[in-house]
Amino acid sequence: MGWTGIILAAGGSTRMGQHKAMLDWSGEPIVVKHCRAIMNAGGEVIVALGAERERIRSALPPDVTVSINTDWATTQMAHTLRGALEGVRGGALITPVDVPPVPVDVAIRLTQCPYPAVACHRGVDGHPVWVDAECTRTALENETLAACLVTAKRIEVNWPGCVRSWNTPSEWSSQSPA
Repeated sequence: MGWTGIILAAGGSTRMGQHKAMLDWSGEPIVVKHCRAIMNAGGEVIVALGAERERIRSALPPDVTVSINTDWATTQMAHTLRGALEGVRGGALITPVDVPPVPVDVAIRLTQCPYPAVACHRGVDGHPVWVDAECTRTALENETLAACLVTAKRIEVNWPGCVRSWNTPSEWSSQSPA
């Protein structure tokens, strides 16, 4: 059964000073690395865009679907995710763009679990998360993704990258693959 990976990259990245999706990860924009990671694990890819959408879209592989949140500056992540989940059936592996791309073995392990499931490292919740697309889209009408995942199974992974994130240039320079 197929599944879909959703990369959340709609925000303005104001604290970073440049769009996080376009940060260089070993010679390519990190959003491209996320796309390849999901594809290599067997998923289809949807990238949710808002700010700088044309610039980011032009960098994406041709077989990636794009979901646009034109109201990205005035809505929350749940709104962006609901739009990206529109029409998706089955499992969805969700990751923000400002975390390391998921290793293939971690993606496969999560997508073989019953949903919902959250990757965690040493007991700390991280990303990606694995959900039923239709149920989650409906739940996001009234709650956040975090609320949808309160009772999710926690899947311990031997990958410290699942608990990393980058919001500022100093976080990026201290944890990126450079």
